[in-house]
Amino acid sequence: MSTPAAQLAQQHWNETPLFLSESERYGIYPWLPRAAEFSEHRGERVLEIGCGTGCDLLQFARNGAHAVGVDITDQHLELARQRVIGEATVLKADGANLPFPAESFDYIYSHGVIHHSDRPRAIVEEIFRVLKPDGRFNIQLYAAHSYNLWHCKRESPNDWRIRIENSIAAVHIDFYSARAARDLVASARQVRVRKRHCWASVRGHDISWLSQRFGWLLGYYVIVTGKRP
Repeated sequence: MSTPAAQLAQQHWNETPLFLSESERYGIYPWLPRAAEFSEHRGERVLEIGCGTGCDLLQFARNGAHAVGVDITDQHLELARQRVIGEATVLKADGANLPFPAESFDYIYSHGVIHHSDRPRAIVEEIFRVLKPDGRFNIQLYAAHSYNLWHCKRESPNDWRIRIENSIAAVHIDFYSARAARDLVASARQVRVRKRHCWASVRGHDISWLSQRFGWLLGYYVIVTGKRP
């Protein structure tokens, strides 16, 4: 059953799908290929929850993973299929109700997605269900304390929430402290939490040094990795 947050997400990204070329995406997020572990899952079954237009999904496939991506947004699904051109499988599905048997995947990845759901714990339970017994997850969430969020609030104190995504259309957003991120996956094993990403420029000024030196403290993404319970 579609929830209010899911309906908002579908409306938001069907109206303004977020399509970036590989050079654009990894120019913005130069840390992501390593943090996502694109090259570390050859021969494994990899699931991406919220695959968007398929850029990250394609990297897993090109590096030899058997890659499957799910999303709830029709426009993103169409663009993802066009991008991966048969190198990966793209399906319409909600992360809180995955259409896979238990213990189907070696690795599950989700970047910038779960914080748009009003059922994050249901998604995590599904992640645990479809991971193999020694399977690993990599979840990347908006941080509650970051330079980017501080800047948004400073520049647009009255409507900062609608300035965060790629359009001002309404969408559900939660923000996670390191503690809240750990709580979300509380039953998991070998949990590690870290932060990455600050904007590279503001008002035309190069501030890429901020991410390089202080991304671990001021980063916009909380990255949570671990093994299923």
